[in-house]
Amino acid sequence: MAGEAHCPSYAGCNFLRQRLVLATLSGRPLKIRKIRSKEEDPGLRDFEASFIRLIDKVTNGSRIEINQTGTTLYYQPGLLYGGSLEHDCCPSRGIGYYLESLLCLAPFMKHPLKIVLRGVTNDQVDPSVDVLKATALPLLKKFGIDGESLEIKINRRGMPPKGGGEILFACPVRKVLQPVQFTDPGKIKRIRGTAY
Repeated sequence: MAGEAHCPSYAGCNFLRQRLVLATLSGRPLKIRKIRSKEEDPGLRDFEASFIRLIDKVTNGSRIEINQTGTTLYYQPGLLYGGSLEHDCCPSRGIGYYLESLLCLAPFMKHPLKIVLRGVTNDQVDPSVDVLKATALPLLKKFGIDGESLEIKINRRGMPPKGGGEILFACPVRKVLQPVQFTDPGKIKRIRGTAY
């Protein structure tokens, strides 16, 4: 446990995903304490535990320690490995909750990521898969992450509370991103939507 003494320590569950993603990208361990420690039902929620399992699947050699009450998490990131994976997302949050973080991690994997996520595709809390497909993929292309292997494909839609949706997310590996300058916002040419 000598490594735990020299790692950044945070309190509370705010920014849990961002902290885990940044720790994974930097390769530095972190500790998160007092996760809902003063609530009636303390500790990690089901969707957060599912997200931690997803991070464990896309990495190789990660060390995750959670205390008995779920109020303390220690995370030592492994190598971003990638490959062909499947993950059942917790139906209390949308697939967008998980996909947002995968969009940040996927370009830096050792092997191209091809993952099937199952759960809720559209809900009122998280960005829908359609929104991420329409906004995040064009943004990734500006950074030089493109090709036929970059895609978000909706195989089945799923609604709360049971889910049942399924998507495929595939992303090629890019160790270096090309810099982007957004100085001209452009003009709005058309507005499109998706009805489901």
